[in-house]
Amino acid sequence: MSNSALTNRHDFLLLFEVTNGNPNGDPDAGNMPRLDPNTNKA
Repeated sequence: MSNSALTNRHDFLLLFEVTNGNPNGDPDAGNMPRLDPNTNKA
């Protein structure tokens, strides 16, 4: 087997920064935190 399969390899790295992000936001509720319906806790 030859090494020609690796001659056209490209690696990419994407970095981004989020300010005031809400990773647990519910898009259907205006990005408010998701709550457990039984305990009303996030």
